[in-house]
Amino acid sequence: MGSDEDKAFEVLRKNREIHTRYVEEYNGTLIKEMGDGIMISFDLASEAVLCAIEIQMACKSNDIPLKIGIHEGEMIFEGKDVLGDGVNIASRIQDNAKGGCIMISESVYRDIRNKAGIQTEYIEEKQFKNVEDPIKIYQVLCHEYLLNQEGKSAPKTLKIKASSYKRLGENKSVKILTFMTLFSLLLASVWWISKSSLISNKSKKPLLIILPFNNYIGSDTMDYFVDGMHSSLITDISKIGSIRVISETSSRKYKNSGKSISEIALELKADAIVEGSILCIEDSVCSQLRMYNAGKEETLIWFQDYKEDKSQILNWNNRVTKEISKKINVVLTPREEILLAKSRTVNPGAYETYLKGISHYQRLTKYDLEKAMQYYELAREIDPNFTLAYIGIASVWIGQMQMGYLPYEESDLKLKKAINKALELDSTIVEIHGLLAGYKCKRLWDWEGAGIEYKKAIELDPNKAGIHNSYSHYLAMIGRPEEGLQHCELAINLDPLNTLYKAFYGMALKNARHYDEAQDLLQRILKEEPEQRIALPSLWAVYHEKHMYPEALEIAKRIYASKGDNMSIESLESGYREGGYQLAMQRTAEMMIARSDTTFVTPWQIATLYTRAGMKDESLNWFEKAYEEHSSNMVYINVDPLFDILRNEDRFKQLIHLMNFPP
Repeated sequence: MGSDEDKAFEVLRKNREIHTRYVEEYNGTLIKEMGDGIMISFDLASEAVLCAIEIQMACKSNDIPLKIGIHEGEMIFEGKDVLGDGVNIASRIQDNAKGGCIMISESVYRDIRNKAGIQTEYIEEKQFKNVEDPIKIYQVLCHEYLLNQEGKSAPKTLKIKASSYKRLGENKSVKILTFMTLFSLLLASVWWISKSSLISNKSKKPLLIILPFNNYIGSDTMDYFVDGMHSSLITDISKIGSIRVISETSSRKYKNSGKSISEIALELKADAIVEGSILCIEDSVCSQLRMYNAGKEETLIWFQDYKEDKSQILNWNNRVTKEISKKINVVLTPREEILLAKSRTVNPGAYETYLKGISHYQRLTKYDLEKAMQYYELAREIDPNFTLAYIGIASVWIGQMQMGYLPYEESDLKLKKAINKALELDSTIVEIHGLLAGYKCKRLWDWEGAGIEYKKAIELDPNKAGIHNSYSHYLAMIGRPEEGLQHCELAINLDPLNTLYKAFYGMALKNARHYDEAQDLLQRILKEEPEQRIALPSLWAVYHEKHMYPEALEIAKRIYASKGDNMSIESLESGYREGGYQLAMQRTAEMMIARSDTTFVTPWQIATLYTRAGMKDESLNWFEKAYEEHSSNMVYINVDPLFDILRNEDRFKQLIHLMNFPP
């Protein structure tokens, strides 16, 4: 690479000689030089364009094709920063230029269309992102240059942005601002190499996003299969520790978004983007994958067509994972090599049925969880040795308990049986260890055992956002909330568009007593998703801790309204009218006790209402019932600030002792 670096510095030196000579000749003014960037202003549009032509022609003799964009518009200088739409528009125009061309906006065209020696042609009208009106684009003709460069494709090496500007505190003056960015041969070499590999810096973990697969089979009824393939591939690639992979929930946000590869890459700061299309699903699955360098040029660096027997679909994941790792210069560890070499054939009927279950499970309604269970149990019947079916069954049992649809005694033994069977069949699947960690934490209160399982899950899949999210709450439960916040933040980095993980982060901030930060985050989440099921109760808790009782009451009413629970809303309103916030909490708790004979109500819910009412004895009575029922939420009594009023009570201390919390 040493010779390329020498060439790079030589090209940079020559470029500086070229632009310095012609900028001075055409009355340009150097505003500043920023490493490989040059910012220049011109008084006249014609001088900016003629200077660009001269630079283009001079660089041609040095075999350095350029892309140049020029725009005239108002600019504002704030210190060394340049502001205004002109910067954005000029950049967008340059992005659309071809190597060896000069592209200008209509505002520049109007000023130079009758100038001798300058010829142009209309190209198109473009609607640029964050620009209100469409912009007409013209090309400046450099005949000799274009003839000699016809058919060549070259990396971007020069950018010229032009616009009028004004300085703060000065009168507005009409000028053309020119910004040149010079890229050396060294970077040109990296660009060329990137057609076969993306990342050359081994110390950097590339960030990868796998976009939702396109369904091109002609039937929407197979969307569940297409989505399942997408989810499964993300799960397998995320097990590679040297790659950061955007999680499925954030990836799914870009389905039918209409955004370009460059726009998505910019939003997520991704290094590479994978697109996939499913072309047929019969006995075999036909697919095509494409991977792009996530720069402005959207360079295609890899594509492959596949035709895979359905029974080999998980082995297809292994092969694709290895190929993508190779293309982005990731060296697999011996453990990763062993995992990817392991053959994983599936019964096609069982796998399809399992994918149908996933499509229901993700909705988490009572009906959908029951429907998911039916599909998972059917998949188990089709193939009694299908590990994923048992993982699905265990997930549904946990979901039904956590959502309050079933008491624990109805599902505990079945949950344990499903987890043990999955472990027996394949202990390398990360979801099993995540489920086992949750079971040991929330059901057995085996804090040490839960920690071991969480660490094992993270070792198997360091990119699993859900595992980091759960581990963060485990750390808070055992008295390490600040450490837990770090894993919440990691979960959000891996799944940045997932409002659920953001809501859990708000809950974690509340538990760590960062009330203002929690309030700000939770309010923003609820603007985007007004009924977010974690954000609402977390914001209620924050308002309670900040003694913002009218706001807390309104959030409580929203929670019960989202569940269609009019009786609770009436109890809140009547109690508040009669005696304020605390009586509203008391009346609602009493109403729930009255209806618990006919409707399942968790003791935990009644206990928290009495705590908010400031009724310690009643609260402790119901916490003891929640302890006897092994309520999943009991794990939070050691950290939730709501229970600070109880911490000096002997009965509460006894509960902490009985639950084996570490000192």
